[in-house]
Amino acid sequence: MNFTNYQIPSTLGILLGSVMDLLLFYIFIHFGIPWNSAHVISFLAGTIVPCILWFIWPQTPALAQNGIRQFSSWIVIELLALFLRGGVLAALVEVGSWSPTTAIIWGVGVSFGVTLFSTHKWILLSDDRRMDPDNRWLSFTIALIGYAVLLRILYGGSVELLHEEAYYWNYAQHPDIGYLDHPPMVGWLIWVFTTLLGHSETAVRTGALMCWLVTAFYAYKLAHVLGGIRVALGTLLLVTLLPFFFSVGLIMTPDVPLVACWAGALYYLYRSLIEERSAAWVGVGIFIGLGLLSKYTIALLGIAAFIFMLASRRSRHWFLRLEPYLAVLLAGLLFAPVLFWNAENQWASFFFQGPKRFSGRFDFDLPDLIGCLLVLLTPTGFLAAVTSVVSRESLFSGAADMSDRRTYRLLLTLTVLPLSVFVFFSLFRNIKLNWTGPIWLGILPYMAALTLPHCRTPNSRLSGYTMRAWPATLVAVLLLYGATLHYAVLGFPAAPYPPNPFGIGMQHMAQQVETVVDAFERRTGETPLIVCMDGDRSAGWIAFYRTKIAGLQNDFKRAEIVDGTTGGHFFGKNSHMYRIWHPIRTHQNRAILLIGRERSRVADEIVQSRAEPIGDIEEAVFQKNGKVAGRFFYRFLRVGNSSSAFKNSE
Repeated sequence: MNFTNYQIPSTLGILLGSVMDLLLFYIFIHFGIPWNSAHVISFLAGTIVPCILWFIWPQTPALAQNGIRQFSSWIVIELLALFLRGGVLAALVEVGSWSPTTAIIWGVGVSFGVTLFSTHKWILLSDDRRMDPDNRWLSFTIALIGYAVLLRILYGGSVELLHEEAYYWNYAQHPDIGYLDHPPMVGWLIWVFTTLLGHSETAVRTGALMCWLVTAFYAYKLAHVLGGIRVALGTLLLVTLLPFFFSVGLIMTPDVPLVACWAGALYYLYRSLIEERSAAWVGVGIFIGLGLLSKYTIALLGIAAFIFMLASRRSRHWFLRLEPYLAVLLAGLLFAPVLFWNAENQWASFFFQGPKRFSGRFDFDLPDLIGCLLVLLTPTGFLAAVTSVVSRESLFSGAADMSDRRTYRLLLTLTVLPLSVFVFFSLFRNIKLNWTGPIWLGILPYMAALTLPHCRTPNSRLSGYTMRAWPATLVAVLLLYGATLHYAVLGFPAAPYPPNPFGIGMQHMAQQVETVVDAFERRTGETPLIVCMDGDRSAGWIAFYRTKIAGLQNDFKRAEIVDGTTGGHFFGKNSHMYRIWHPIRTHQNRAILLIGRERSRVADEIVQSRAEPIGDIEEAVFQKNGKVAGRFFYRFLRVGNSSSAFKNSE
């Protein structure tokens, strides 16, 4: 193969295409095309140039051998370059307040570099037999990890908050040692980074990235101890790209610190129970305790470890040692603030996560649980997990050493026992998508060792199938992540935004609400209480984005905005912590701005019976990138001190 025959047309074509891309962008901007659409159109136009050169360049064998495969790979590379460039533009323009005409220079530079490097590395040299397959897979692994991390960093500050994130941001505005629906760790992390960095999407999500780094560190360390550098890199690849772990590195929820603590606890349980290191029990106690401050689910890991100690003859001696009991004591001391809060609040959080979960209506949800696993792990990842569980072997073929077998049994126990709890629960109650996510950390090293190509040769038909499917699966999920993030932030030309609950356009919705509130204040001299009738969803969004808008001029308004935005418990809706933060008795005889995403929410019979309308129901439309993203309905009400129905609703 003559590499020059490939290199000249590809390099020249990509360079000329980038120049054409840049010029077209400026032309489109001159004629009034929005910059977010202009960058997509100019990029796609620029990709035509290398295609033409490849077709017309003499002695180019690209179409003679493996032409379709190479062309398909090139299309994938171009899409990945487009989505990464969108992240660069979003970070510079949306977060950094750069001019689009300046930011595009950096964007074109990034897309040029990604396209040129990837084309030469994985297309032009893909058939070079002198390249070692292990080195090729190693470079492929590092590139995928780096790309996924860059996506998180670049888009993390420009994607609007999910309603859960906005709700937990409200945790940080009401600092406490406990909350109704979750322990306080997520609120503490958000408080730390918003205090340091200000009230922005970047600040809210910085804790997610930090916790993901902890997760990746301990997952890598455990896999490295078990199987060396190849297995460790394979594990790091999975903890970077599998959907659940990608999301916890981007979206700030209680699962984020939970997963970090789960990874740390797994590592130190291995050090304690397999390597017999007494000092490792300190790590177990710290991470279990911090995990309990994050989400109660980590208690399942402690129970599974206890059962393993009972079942393993070589581990039972720890029951006669002081270290495990000190670990339990340490975890309990770290968890003490939550215990104290619950004792002061009628054990509300424990009741919410315990008996209340079991008291709902019957719902056979096992099929949904399986669907959740396919989403969290991808179908290929699910098959890899099954392969790891049913293989009944250690990381190394034919290994007879008992420590390897005990390691396999330990990590399998720490995975299967928590999973069995969720399987049992799904037989009669609803299961949420994210619940099983952390438990897969225990077998990620086996999933990597048994199914990723650079770790070993396949030893069964199932592992061989998953091994062949992994490269396409990992590239496909990267394309999905990139396309989703680009769509959420910059959109795509001619692609509308369907009405959705995921936060697209929430900043504009908050601006609309701010305009309505300002008009009411000027007319009456009174500041209304904003009551959102969709539980805790819109309340968090409106409070956060009104704070962000006001923060550009008046930072002192934040407390006023937060205290003046609440959920629908005023009219019988479930709004979780808003009921505690905003008791009804403290807002008697106050004007209310009632907001609902559906007209029926603000025209409800309960609303009619408990409040006196001030004006008619009105409708407002909010947008994202100049496209309609949704609508909401609002009306002003007043409830007097004499409204017994209103008082009784508390």
